[in-house]
Amino acid sequence: MPDDAGRLKKALEQSQGQKDTIRLLRVETGELRTENRRLRKEVREAEKRKGTIEYLSRRIELLHERLRTYRNQKDDVRSLSRQVDILSEDVGYLRPALKTSEKERKALASRVRVIEPRLANNDAQLRAILMRSRAHKITIKSLSRERARLRKAVDASQARIARLEAQLGRLRASSAVLSKALFGSRSERQEKPRSERKRGQQPGTVGHGRTPRPGLEERTEEHNPPADACVCGRCGQPYVQNGVEESTLLEIEVRAHKRVIRRPRWRRTCKCASSPREVSAPPVPRLFPRTPYGTSVWARVLFERYASLRPLHRVSAWLSDHGLPISPGTLADSVDRFAPLFEPVANAILAHQNQQAVRHGDETGWRIQSLRGIGQSSRAWLWNSVSEDAVYFHSDPSRSAEVAKTLFGDTAVVLFVVCDRYSAYKKMARDLDGMVILCFCWVHQRRDFIECAAGYNRLTDWCQSWIERIASIYSLNKARLRHYDPTLACQTPEFDAAQGELEKAVDKLFADAEAELACLPAGSREAKPLRSLLNHREGLGVFVHNPQVPMDNNASERAFRKAVIGRRLSFGSDSEDGATFTA
Repeated sequence: MPDDAGRLKKALEQSQGQKDTIRLLRVETGELRTENRRLRKEVREAEKRKGTIEYLSRRIELLHERLRTYRNQKDDVRSLSRQVDILSEDVGYLRPALKTSEKERKALASRVRVIEPRLANNDAQLRAILMRSRAHKITIKSLSRERARLRKAVDASQARIARLEAQLGRLRASSAVLSKALFGSRSERQEKPRSERKRGQQPGTVGHGRTPRPGLEERTEEHNPPADACVCGRCGQPYVQNGVEESTLLEIEVRAHKRVIRRPRWRRTCKCASSPREVSAPPVPRLFPRTPYGTSVWARVLFERYASLRPLHRVSAWLSDHGLPISPGTLADSVDRFAPLFEPVANAILAHQNQQAVRHGDETGWRIQSLRGIGQSSRAWLWNSVSEDAVYFHSDPSRSAEVAKTLFGDTAVVLFVVCDRYSAYKKMARDLDGMVILCFCWVHQRRDFIECAAGYNRLTDWCQSWIERIASIYSLNKARLRHYDPTLACQTPEFDAAQGELEKAVDKLFADAEAELACLPAGSREAKPLRSLLNHREGLGVFVHNPQVPMDNNASERAFRKAVIGRRLSFGSDSEDGATFTA
């Protein structure tokens, strides 16, 4: 009996321990339920926020650890249940005493059976949550990679968009410049308000009258009425003259005619051997020997071809219309005969210009069709040199500095060459070592600002402000030249005052350009004309201290006007000799 009482006591203690274990399991089950609800809430939050996945993974690992602990405890409960069964078989006599504990055990077992499906369900839910979290991790990694790829694609697209926008801006600017060149006004003058003055001679002003022409040959013509109109129709008596009515008509008569020149021969009648047997008048001089065409014909050909700028086939047609058919080939072959006649004139013009201190220089495109036959481009260049009283032209297939030296290299004095900023002139000035001073054209510099704003509406006001600054320099220089007398060694006070204002304005213009360029990015569109203005400051400022030097190269460009018109009509020259003679 003492042993049974000890066993019973131990069994009761074990039952009490089982009760405590069950109580702890209940507490932990409640905690698990609470944890499960919180976990579900966290899972819902995890679907909304990607950043909480790692946190949930850590929580799931903690739950797994607790689940393993619970499983171990469940195994312990099972082992305890087996021990209770063994004890109940060994101590059957203790059953009445243990009925209460048995009932409690059964109740505990029933509760455990109720809890087990729930725990199994929780385990399945946790596994599903774990699988979803893993899927979410995979999805997040895939989205991260996709996001990085898309970001690279967006960066590349933005860079491409920037390049295309810059290219579009350049194309718009080029299109605006080309459209202006093709369809716009040829003049770059600024628009001025229209005058209210009507065109033509104003009422009340004195006219110039008819132009006198005393040198014209007069051919008098007498026009009488018909004979029957000079007799009275009633009595038949004739009319008598009663004064004259005179009127004048100006006419031009252009008609080819043939000059038949007869030179009678005179034979001596004496027998003097010292005298010639026959004499006759000397032959009429011809411009070219062995040709039937007189000087007036060649003068007309030269006038029509090089003054009226007609192509050779049209000159031939014009002569045929006036009764003198000459083929275009005959006219073209005459170039070799004319060239020796005009070369001394051209050389004399160039020699005369080499004594001048100020000259203009420019070049324009020309075509020489024969260059294609030797594998070259047909494009050539027509150069000119313009002084105060002469113009010299030179044709050459090259546009190099050597051609510029041909025009300006033999100068006898220090020469101011007004030109654009073409590099051949710069190289020529370096090679001639101080004998040539380049004076750059302000019109070309002004054109840089106009072309910079072409196609960019945001630069219109900026461009207009610089055009106005350059216009003010022109105005000040014009006011200075009104007081300039090149024959005076010392100029008047009015000239000195105008000179001071001009120098201040030019210095301020370059200073403003430097300040504005310093505030602009290196690749901005406005920086290019400003940088060009400052790079050519020395050549642009020559006119300030040399009033005899003009500000622009317009004289040289105006000298090209007729040549450019002829180029459009005849597309240049067929041969190099023809281009040389044209020059």
